[in-house]
Order: sequence, then structure tokens, then C-alpha cells
Amino acid sequence: MENTMNDGFQNDIAPLPEKPQFLKIICIISFVACGLMILLYGLGSFCLVIGEDTITNVWDKIIAQQPQLEEMDPIVFFNEIGKLCLYNFFANILSLVGVIMMWRLNKIGFFIYVAAELLTNFLGLDIGVADGAKSYGSLIVSILIDSVFIILYAINLKHMKGTQTNLS
Repeated sequence: MENTMNDGFQNDIAPLPEKPQFLKIICIISFVACGLMILLYGLGSFCLVIGEDTITNVWDKIIAQQPQLEEMDPIVFFNEIGKLCLYNFFANILSLVGVIMMWRLNKIGFFIYVAAELLTNFLGLDIGVADGAKSYGSLIVSILIDSVFIILYAINLKHMKGTQTNLS
């Protein structure tokens, strides 16, 4: 009698869909990258709470290494860096949410990830640094890396469902 009862329940539970190995690999890489960026930008956002005395002491050392920044106001400089880090911190959290949703095979996570990654690339374009000190090379590399990951995730969209919420 027990054997019949157990056999009846085995067919009621639908197996969870299997994640493709390729999707697992790119999600794990994205988890690590997002985690590192969240840590980095979280620490960088502390520039918003640094006191003026500390900024003055640090600024003298910065000017010794980067004399082209001498004409900038150090308080404004640290404030802009802190705001940029804070914005990127939240954008990377959003990116991580998208990756977690894709890990759960939820297709909406792809669109959240794409929006967050594009946002992070263009947040710092208008930061007030000295003329000629902007480097667009790092922006181009960042856009290329993000484009590769977006394409890799897009290839895996066929394995994702619209609103699936399994927890595996």
C-alpha cells in the first residue's frame, strides 16, 4: 500500500528546467564581476563623507602625482567622484538583480541587465575633470566587454521563460 502511495506523488512534481552549462558559466562570471564592482563603488562612495581636513591632506599627495588637477577644487572633485561611485553602485546592484533573474531562467532579467550595463557605461561621461584628462579608451573597452556579455546572454534567451520564478 505504501508503494502505491509514493508512486502517485512522484508524477505530481514537475522537474525544474535544466540550465545550460554556458549560461551557468557566464552568470557565475557576472556574479563575480558585479560583486567586485559593488564592493569597489561602495568603497568609492565614501568620498562623499570624507572631512575637509582629510581631503586637504590627500589632495597634496594627488597634486604631486597629477599636477594637471591643481586648478580643481578638491572638495568638488571628491564630491563628484563620490556621487559617480554611488550611482554606479546602484546601477551594479540592478545589474546583479538582472543576472540573478537570468540564473533563475527569467527572461526579464536580461532586459534589466542590459539597461543597467548601458547605464553604468555612460554615467561618468560628464564628470568634471581637467581638460584633456578624460580617457575614452576605458569607455570603449567597457562597452566592448558589456556587448560581448549581452550577446552571450542573448544567445541563451531561448532557454529562459517570461515570468518563471524557480529558486534553483
